[in-house]
Amino acid sequence: MFSQFFGNYLLNQKLVTPQQLADGIQEVQKIHKRIGALAIRYGYLTKEQVEQVHIMQAEKDKRFGELVVEAGYMSSEEMEKLLSLQKNDYEVLCKVLTDNGIISKADCYHALDDFIAKYKLQDIDKLSLLQTTKINILINDFFDLTGLEEPKIFMKYLTLLFNNITRFIGTDFTPYKEFLMKEPTEQKFFSQKINGKFSAHSACYASKETLIAMACRYAEEEFTEFDEYVQASICDFLNLHNGVFTVNMSNEMQMELNLEPPLEDNCEIDFSKTAYCVPISFPFGTVHFVIANA
Repeated sequence: MFSQFFGNYLLNQKLVTPQQLADGIQEVQKIHKRIGALAIRYGYLTKEQVEQVHIMQAEKDKRFGELVVEAGYMSSEEMEKLLSLQKNDYEVLCKVLTDNGIISKADCYHALDDFIAKYKLQDIDKLSLLQTTKINILINDFFDLTGLEEPKIFMKYLTLLFNNITRFIGTDFTPYKEFLMKEPTEQKFFSQKINGKFSAHSACYASKETLIAMACRYAEEEFTEFDEYVQASICDFLNLHNGVFTVNMSNEMQMELNLEPPLEDNCEIDFSKTAYCVPISFPFGTVHFVIANA
């Protein structure tokens, strides 16, 4: 996940344009093989075992490697060996941008050194709690949700959102700073309310074309029209993410929450209260995720 925020860091430093960054991230996506594919390639896992772990990820907020080890499919040592085959994704992005002549090697690696030093990313064990801690620090530094009634809980929500986007949509995205929403959007809108001791509205919106592409990735099917299958896929992603969040809150904070059914084209958010929008740019378009006080 670090390359996505490093990309935004490069944007803020005006070292790359949004299009150059999008093209670079797409190339990284081709280079940076998924760990499941690597595990099959090197004979550690079968295709069926990888699929089973993906099913587990829909129920538990844990990384692929953690679940593989927990399930007894691989030892910790084998997983560490496999992960060592992958480079840090932000280093790969830097190499892609310099190899393609987008940015000078000196400028890119100077920015990379600053980014690594700022978030203390040296020598991170990809399976360790330390990496999760670094991600939390990075996201907390990047976003400011203090206008919400429970900013710490909303930050947990946002961190989980990035994890689930990585797991179920893809890693080729760039996050942008949050902004306050003052009124509904005319784009296609999906929402779901969380009730309990912590109450909130969650939503996402985008153009029809962008939502079709997002649904194709999530459902791993080919959709060509904005139909009920696309809408059901977007609702399912929102419901899956919020479902994992409620489980996390129960496990971590003994906070029992429940979800109302996700809604299509029905915005119940009160924009007189605080509502933040977090834009996330993919090669296929920008998806806006909304979190708001209920």
